[in-house]
Amino acid sequence: MSGTTADVNDRGERLARGVARLGLGARTAFYLLLVGLVIEVAVEHGRSGRQANAHGALALVANNPVGAAAVVATAGGFFVFGALRVVGAARDGQAEWWQRLTTGLQGLFYVALAWVPLEFVLGRRQVGSEQSQHDETATVLHWPLGREIVAGAGVVLVCVCAWQIRTALTRSFDDGLQLSGQPPWVRRLVSIVGAVGIAARALVFVPIGVFLVLAAVQSDPRRADGLDAALARVARHAWGPAVLGVVALGLLVFACYSGVEARFRDLEAAS
Repeated sequence: MSGTTADVNDRGERLARGVARLGLGARTAFYLLLVGLVIEVAVEHGRSGRQANAHGALALVANNPVGAAAVVATAGGFFVFGALRVVGAARDGQAEWWQRLTTGLQGLFYVALAWVPLEFVLGRRQVGSEQSQHDETATVLHWPLGREIVAGAGVVLVCVCAWQIRTALTRSFDDGLQLSGQPPWVRRLVSIVGAVGIAARALVFVPIGVFLVLAAVQSDPRRADGLDAALARVARHAWGPAVLGVVALGLLVFACYSGVEARFRDLEAAS
């Protein structure tokens, strides 16, 4: 009986790991879609009909039953990946306290993130859009200590991006990848792609945190611009398409790293 129970538990753990890797694979697909949307913004000089953010990517995919099913699977993958990261942070007694803390916070982020694609499929089609971000910021600004909360969220986002840049520069993300059996050239390539991609993604999202702080300081939710508005603003300048080309290239490199992570990420370790 105990052997049967162990087999069931082992199959369950393998299934959970497979679903979690599916979530990381979906993240890879999201960034590839985002690269295409950024290029579209550059070509259209900010007048593109689709938003270069989560809303735009979800709208591209979830327009038929098969796409909607893929979005639901993405939500499940994010949730399971986040849960495994939280469990890994709790169980990994060999990791440093700060590694366990950052892993646990990453897990909680992905658990919360799972609601975004699910909510989109369930009918709230404004989720992830610029208008949604402005509306949510306006709501929070009317809470007691609302300005402090919005400013705090912006500061936290900037700090997270700064931490990711540090991770890229120190190459500490290598610790969480199971590459021991791979040739040296593969490990070097993954290290370079990870460093460039992680830093590029962080730099792209830093302005969103700054805009949140500005929205709090000026008590104006319209200042809380997301990625789409920031890219559209850049695209209107003569040099905008060139800058957006660099942004698209950086996000493409991160998408490549995300694909590697989907295959080689150690899901149980706090790293």
